[in-house]
Amino acid sequence: MNRRFVLPGPDVGRLLLDRLIAEGVRYGRDFALVRISVPLGTADAIAPLLSACLRDADVIVRWEADELLALLPATDRPGAERAAERLRECVDVKIAVGAAHWVGDTAYDLLARAEPKH
Repeated sequence: MNRRFVLPGPDVGRLLLDRLIAEGVRYGRDFALVRISVPLGTADAIAPLLSACLRDADVIVRWEADELLALLPATDRPGAERAAERLRECVDVKIAVGAAHWVGDTAYDLLARAEPKH
């Protein structure tokens, strides 16, 4: 079971996202992310459940008070879409997810493409 999740704040999420982008630029590594909109006040409880539905290499981080990111190294677009669906089915709480595969764009553009769909 995957137990890699981090909830201290968006700064850690931003640092990890920037690192994935830097590795993508330098080494040509694929990655994707899933933005996960959760009910306000539930992120702490939901994060470990979501993490358990992902691979050991994947990380769940807090992005905003009601939003988490799943950072998915070595993941292509179809893999990101499968991960998003797994996450949606993983919890009994209604969540909205949006997935995007990094194609050389900025963090801002990548996050915009992964806008959660309700």
